Amino acid sequence: MKTQTLARVIELVLSEGEMSRTDISRRLGLSASMVTDLTAELIERGVLVESGYRSAQGKGRRNQLLDIDTSLGFALGAGLYKTTLSVGLCTIKGETLSHRIITLPEEASGEEIISLLLTASQEILSDCRIPEDKILGLGLCLTKPDRARLGIPDTEPIILPSVPESIPIMVEPADRIIAYSESAHMPVDAEGMYVFGCGRVVREVVVKNV
Repeated sequence: MKTQTLARVIELVLSEGEMSRTDISRRLGLSASMVTDLTAELIERGVLVESGYRSAQGKGRRNQLLDIDTSLGFALGAGLYKTTLSVGLCTIKGETLSHRIITLPEEASGEEIISLLLTASQEILSDCRIPEDKILGLGLCLTKPDRARLGIPDTEPIILPSVPESIPIMVEPADRIIAYSESAHMPVDAEGMYVFGCGRVVREVVVKNV
């Protein structure tokens, strides 16, 4: 129960940005004392950080703001749609630091695609001067046919060549993203699909492993 409540706090701050303990209490329907205890634990674990102050309405002391501690690490993500491979690096808050867009030949094999993915990832980390031990994981946004094309099983864990074992690899099903875009009569943003992979890493590593 406590773990689930901690996860709810993290998810809220991840999605909404910095907020006060009062904001968290109101949004989640939790008592002020419970929020104080939960946020104190998350600060001690290095998940949340006190990020500043906001003036309270009317008279009274200012509200201390809390935010996700960006020093937790970074997320790599990759998305594949038709002949477009997107690879990017995001902060834990989903801010893109760098990305690559690769146009694939239609006959590209799964091995070639994985090689391009890994090369692009290594180039991004080198350009941004981010060490591998600060990467929380690699999220792959793939359709079911593309998982089969790349030889990636539907079940995890996944092992890709040249990826350190310390970097977990997770698959974010792209089918529902594409289906939503089509039902909303919106074009699929193939070049931005790496963001969904990064988001999967953040949810899995930060929220579910709290």
